[in-house]
Amino acid sequence: MEVRKIKDRPGHLLFWWVGIAIAIVPYLAMLIRPEWRAWWFLPPGRFADNIMIVGRHFLIGVTLGGWFWFLVNRVNPLRSVKGWWKQEVPLNWIWFVLSFLIYATHNILLLFNLPFGPGELVFAGLGRALTALIVLSLLWLSAHIASLASPTRFRFLPWAAMAVFPGLLAADALGILFWKNSLKFIVNKIDEEGSFDLAGQLAAAGMTQTSTGILIGVALFVLILCGLCWGAAKLSQWISARHFRPQFALFVLLLAWVGVAAEKGSGFAWKSRKALRMEHNSYDIHLTPLKPEPGLISFSAVWKDKRRPEIAGTSELRPDIYVIMIESVRADAISPEHAPFLSSFRDQECQQLGRTWAASNATHFSWYSFFNGQLPPFWGEAVDVARAGGELPPSPFIELLKKANYRMEVRTVCDLGYNGMSSTNFGVPHVMDYLKEAAHGSEFDQLTIPQREIENFAEIKEHLQNQPKGGNFHFIALDSPHFTYLWDPSFEPPYDHYDERAAFHAFPNADDIVRIKNRYLNSVAFVDSQIEEFIHTMKKQGQYDDSIIIITGDHGEEFHENGSWFHCSSLEAEQTSVPLMIKWPEGTNLPEHQSASHLDVLPSLLHYFGEADSSYAKLPGRPLLKINQEEGTQVTMTSLCGITGIAMAWRKGDYSATFRWKAPWSNDLPGFLHLDDLEGPEGSLDLTTKEEWEAALWEYFPDVKERLFVNFERK
Repeated sequence: MEVRKIKDRPGHLLFWWVGIAIAIVPYLAMLIRPEWRAWWFLPPGRFADNIMIVGRHFLIGVTLGGWFWFLVNRVNPLRSVKGWWKQEVPLNWIWFVLSFLIYATHNILLLFNLPFGPGELVFAGLGRALTALIVLSLLWLSAHIASLASPTRFRFLPWAAMAVFPGLLAADALGILFWKNSLKFIVNKIDEEGSFDLAGQLAAAGMTQTSTGILIGVALFVLILCGLCWGAAKLSQWISARHFRPQFALFVLLLAWVGVAAEKGSGFAWKSRKALRMEHNSYDIHLTPLKPEPGLISFSAVWKDKRRPEIAGTSELRPDIYVIMIESVRADAISPEHAPFLSSFRDQECQQLGRTWAASNATHFSWYSFFNGQLPPFWGEAVDVARAGGELPPSPFIELLKKANYRMEVRTVCDLGYNGMSSTNFGVPHVMDYLKEAAHGSEFDQLTIPQREIENFAEIKEHLQNQPKGGNFHFIALDSPHFTYLWDPSFEPPYDHYDERAAFHAFPNADDIVRIKNRYLNSVAFVDSQIEEFIHTMKKQGQYDDSIIIITGDHGEEFHENGSWFHCSSLEAEQTSVPLMIKWPEGTNLPEHQSASHLDVLPSLLHYFGEADSSYAKLPGRPLLKINQEEGTQVTMTSLCGITGIAMAWRKGDYSATFRWKAPWSNDLPGFLHLDDLEGPEGSLDLTTKEEWEAALWEYFPDVKERLFVNFERK
């Protein structure tokens, strides 16, 4: 062909490289001067999205550079495409079919996470398989056009993306099966601290692999996929005398699109509203403009601003305060079988708080709400100030104690630089008298997590012997119940039947789940034994009765109750219901409550220390030492909502309301939000009109509008 002859000329290579350079020069400029950031480039926390943007611009540059060379040489590219259109062209059938099967399976597996009936599942699966065929075909067509525009020796580059495509889909499917989070979400998090920090993300996830090992593994994975794709291309040529005609391919794709439109359109007549909504929200790609209502009702919202309490600090009360934050401990993990001390402590020595909740399903959000008394999304404002190098005041919790001249000590077993866990709670610069963390590469970091916990408790016990009673604050963070669920070798765990390696399964059987959960409960038992020994020492030293002791968890942990493992993927109870135990000084009047959350801790301390009611009246939580005539609604929020898309839940008694909104991964409070479902003891309420849903919402959650919003109106 004439095109082939022109492509072999040196000038074509130059134009091709110029096209690439124009496409990527904005990103090279950012490396030189960060302030030259392109307006379309997304902020930190969107690493995967930015990779896709760069890749898309690269392919566009490749294509335009090559085709512009054709025009300069008076070759009509449209004529070349027309010639290609009419003739049979080679196709890597084996790799295409494999990619389609993986893509279709990936899409259909998502459906198994949704509450579908058999008919809904079958027809939705058919629609997603046809969607996979269309999308994959268009991607291959784009790669082919980019390849035609490339110099002969570089025609393989656009096909590298198609070689890696099935591997990315398989990895994405595993992420969803294990964690109900997509591969894109996982990769997006790599730079959420403002820089590429794979090592920090691996450490936060409890993984022992090094960042270098992960990168080498990814590189080998890509090379293997490219080699397999090349082999499949050779085999496809050998077994196929005829290739395919693009005209026939277009006809098939048009039929597929008609099938997608028919399945989508007919579903509105017989599928449930929830099934339609969840199916639509579970996928990024839709090939028709047909879409269900975003929720049962949609609201416009004006949220109340963050209000920092005005603290007088005039109280003469100075009880010692101990806060023990246990990583990943869910409320039902505190039971006599494996946590006998904490079970007894909760039931006999603490204020009775009923069902207790974390503010979120992620550590940094829950710590922020616990110390600041604010909704989790306000964490974003605080951490942005810290990341920009600005000063940040300590949380009101710490300010209260600072004004009372407390000696404040923090002991953790992790790196508090992760997600601003020090800055957003203890201030920048921090105001603590002593702060201990596992800085990367330090001697403390070389110890196992159980060994770090043992060392920290030993230090605090020594403090009990050497420091006078009163005016001391200790914050102790325990991480043994975090994946991979650890305990010290000297500890004898209560369960013998447990998984030795904390190996998770994509399709676990009942025994797989029992063994993993038993390992987790063994780690909870280890923490229980440490706390028991510590509080026994407090009692022995006479420093227990007049102290405030708060023991809680930052979030829960899921063991396939809702189809996944871990946390940070939904607001289900398994990930957000945590213990909240508060032992007040002897003689304190302790009203009982039906429920409480992290948001209630700060108002409770302000009330205990005699601060004016106005100091906490505008906080979203309520003081637990006050007798409330009616149970309050517990609010949990997250930007880590996995494939569910549920970013907020309200809970009161046996009722719950869940909400979603656009771009839930950001930390911006939405101006528009949608009621996804309202459930009671028997499941979703059987209501029909928007007026009925709205009336039910305020019937069961009458206190939320005044607590959280300046304005909240149905659209």
